[in-house]
Amino acid sequence: MPKPGQKLSRYEISGYALIIAGIVVLIWGTVKFDLFHELYLDPAQRRGGVFGEYGEFIGGIVGSLWALAGVFLFFATLTYQKHEFELQRSELHKTQKIFQQQNFSTLYISFVNKHNDIIDSLTAYDINESVWKGSNFFVFFHEKVLTSFVQKVRGLENAEKTEENLLSIFEDYFTYHFSFYQNSLDPYLKNLSVLFKLIQRYRSETQDEGEYYSFITKASFTQSELFLIYHVAKFNLLREFVAFDDSFNVFEDLSEEYKASYVVGQELSN
Repeated sequence: MPKPGQKLSRYEISGYALIIAGIVVLIWGTVKFDLFHELYLDPAQRRGGVFGEYGEFIGGIVGSLWALAGVFLFFATLTYQKHEFELQRSELHKTQKIFQQQNFSTLYISFVNKHNDIIDSLTAYDINESVWKGSNFFVFFHEKVLTSFVQKVRGLENAEKTEENLLSIFEDYFTYHFSFYQNSLDPYLKNLSVLFKLIQRYRSETQDEGEYYSFITKASFTQSELFLIYHVAKFNLLREFVAFDDSFNVFEDLSEEYKASYVVGQELSN
């Protein structure tokens, strides 16, 4: 049955209309057969078979109308039940989605904490034995690659300073320094890769294209950190980040000056 304020369905309207029609016919038949008058007459004076005719009339017309009304009201009940089932299924889906999000949030936070712990453990020393720790490690790595590249390029003859050659030199120095610190960087990159895979799986399972976990993750990256990840992907040291960039635009916030093409262009213009 409909809730207060809910409109009647066409089945209910038809059913109630047939019930009213049956009542009208019942009253009309009672008057037509002069049934009340017959009831007050002496049995000997009553017309023969009037009650039988009245019963056939009621059963044939009124009974049929009310039976049809019952069919319409039955369909109306089924319609409301179907609507209620759809609402319950929708609420269940929302509940499952909330539960799924809560579970993923817990898992996501644990991986983010692990990610931060790995960053805090990154350590490098310069020639003065000064410590570059945590996020400063990426700053040191960035400066190390640029310094090596610039020193090499500025010792070349002008004829050797082609874009292709300089890009090759940049890649060589980046790969060299990456290999030197690879034991420290591998846990960082693998954990970050798993983190993006988790987000990708969550997005696929929930069909939530607007999830905010990838935005939170990307917002934590510094430019020096993006410099490392970008060139790890660019130089095929870890191809997974190319796919992640296609899915999450990981490098959309990386400044042009941190890219190999810009650094090479600056050296060529000098």
